[in-house]
Amino acid sequence: MCDMRKTVVYIMTAACLLLLCGYASGRSADVGRFLSGVTHYSAGRFDLAAEIFTRLHETSPDDDAVNYYLGLTDYALGRLDSAEVHLGLAVSQDTTNQWYLQALGTLYSVQGRRSDFATVCEKLLKLSPAQYNTPYTLTVIGDEKMNRRDDAGALEYYDRALELDPDYAPAELGKLEILRFTGNFPPFFLTLDHFLRNEIVRDEIKSDYLGMLIDNMDSRFYWVWGEQLGKLVDLCYRQAPADPVSNLNKLRMCIIENKQDSVIYMCNRLAEVSRQAGDKENLVLALSTAGDMSYQMGDRREAYRYYDEALEVDPDCAPVLNNYAYYLSEEGRSLRKALKMSRRTIELEPDNATYLDTCGWILYLLGRPKEAKPLFKHAMLYGGKDSSVVLEHYSVILGELGEKDLSIYYHSLAEQKKAQQQ
Repeated sequence: MCDMRKTVVYIMTAACLLLLCGYASGRSADVGRFLSGVTHYSAGRFDLAAEIFTRLHETSPDDDAVNYYLGLTDYALGRLDSAEVHLGLAVSQDTTNQWYLQALGTLYSVQGRRSDFATVCEKLLKLSPAQYNTPYTLTVIGDEKMNRRDDAGALEYYDRALELDPDYAPAELGKLEILRFTGNFPPFFLTLDHFLRNEIVRDEIKSDYLGMLIDNMDSRFYWVWGEQLGKLVDLCYRQAPADPVSNLNKLRMCIIENKQDSVIYMCNRLAEVSRQAGDKENLVLALSTAGDMSYQMGDRREAYRYYDEALEVDPDCAPVLNNYAYYLSEEGRSLRKALKMSRRTIELEPDNATYLDTCGWILYLLGRPKEAKPLFKHAMLYGGKDSSVVLEHYSVILGELGEKDLSIYYHSLAEQKKAQQQ
């Protein structure tokens, strides 16, 4: 710590002397005031420094050293707009001064202005490659080039950063995105494999990136690269068995591959680690998915057990309430319980056509078609016409109410929709 302070003092002293020499050559009478301002600034007395440099600026508005220190004091006092003006003037008056550029770059970085910050970094890199040729600086420039759709330029800077530090994760992530966007998947998967094995990178970052890939994966990508992606998901799962997202990614791959027994196993694993991590969202997801899969496999009792567990964690989980209610209605049992759950889904999402259909159909099964009809009319306005099931249910309701022509019309629409879906 002491060595670092000595270094900072040395740098500040050297910078001050250089600026003072330049300043003295132009206005020797004000050297004392300038040095006093620097002293106040260095001691953290920013208000006093600001007073001095403001007066100096009034008499020497084009002096780069005055603008620089006035910019620094404005920055320290939180006057960022004024700081940008004065630091910008200092840079325009001496475009080769690293101190000016570095201060302006720091301001841009604090403000989150990545594009302006990258521009400054690129200038600093050209002025002093030995000092600024770092993985961080190179990656900042690469990110900005990627934002500007200069993929080749971005890749060049990411590779330069990785030559200096092969494990520098921000550069690897940038390179991964360039390779993914350009469809260059052989080197993409090689880079991704290295990224996932990088012990410096946190497990959740690895899992989140794989989750993003799964989110954006289409059937064509899976056909060609699904096996490779599955291996990397397994790698991440082995490395971080207690991470809910790594378990979730493994579960999603099992679902995609239609491995039903593995799906149930991974649901239980995800539920276990989510409980331990206090991850309510993934816990409910695991239990609800296990319920859905159990029902598809014909184990209704187990399905309802999972649903009950999910609703204990989140009583207002609309997808669970809807599926639970709908499956009960298919069996024709516990219809009042099903209706109560279904009404809650509509309270939560009043324009969801699927939930409206479930509630309306349960009302029909309870012998209350008049109450069901308004729900189906509402569903027609919010996507119900895109579902053959909703259309067919509405047709049945209308037929029950004696509206034969409309019933025939919606039955016809349902048949057309079924034909389109085949």
